[in-house]
Amino acid sequence: MNALRVWSKPDEVRMWLLCLPPGGGSARLFKDWAGLLPEGLGVAALELPGHGSRLAEPAATNIESAVAELADAVAPLLERPVMLFGHSMGAVLALDLAYELRTRRGWKPVALVAAASEPPERQRVPKASPDASDEELVTWLRGLGGTSEELLTSREFLAEMLPALRADLRLVAGRTERAQPPLGCPLHVYLGEQDLSVDGPASERCWATLTTGKQLSRSFPGGHFFVQESTGPVLAALAEDADAAVGGRLLRSG
Repeated sequence: MNALRVWSKPDEVRMWLLCLPPGGGSARLFKDWAGLLPEGLGVAALELPGHGSRLAEPAATNIESAVAELADAVAPLLERPVMLFGHSMGAVLALDLAYELRTRRGWKPVALVAAASEPPERQRVPKASPDASDEELVTWLRGLGGTSEELLTSREFLAEMLPALRADLRLVAGRTERAQPPLGCPLHVYLGEQDLSVDGPASERCWATLTTGKQLSRSFPGGHFFVQESTGPVLAALAEDADAAVGGRLLRSG
């Protein structure tokens, strides 16, 4: 199945917000955003195998191959400006996707937003082990906040999410750091004010080294999953940053 999920009507889109979910998450996390963001800013998301609509497929085991597949999938979007948004592990995938598309096509996003994420060089040791027991992973998720107790005690939810989370932890742990020239686009860092899993100041400094473009940091109420806890402020910030990335043309009428 295609990795690309498009949540907006393409003929109404002037610019794409391409979203990559956190570890264990799926593209449907972003489905409702299409009706909440300004007209003209279309929402699409990427789905790894073994997640969401691709649950029946074997999970990816090699991050380079996974990113190559994602790069194939997004080709239909690239005729219009694209801002990449990655949440947690999704931010690392967004960065690698930008590198892959630059190598293939000389392409770059108009901006990249890294939410609730340490930069890749700070993620060599995952914060949770893919070999942890179900109980240990649930305890880890509970500590991150943002996932309701109802979901954390739901057998149906855990049966789908935990295998995907384990696969994602293995994927990131197997990533090989390769020297890359910095990107030339704005790179924004979004942080949760109560997210203890990310060292905000250190992460901001490290992300800033990955681009020659403008770097802006924003903080929002909530923990690691502040994107879901503070959806309104996050979407307002994304609309503002998307508009700035195209010189104010997105929100202008006409």
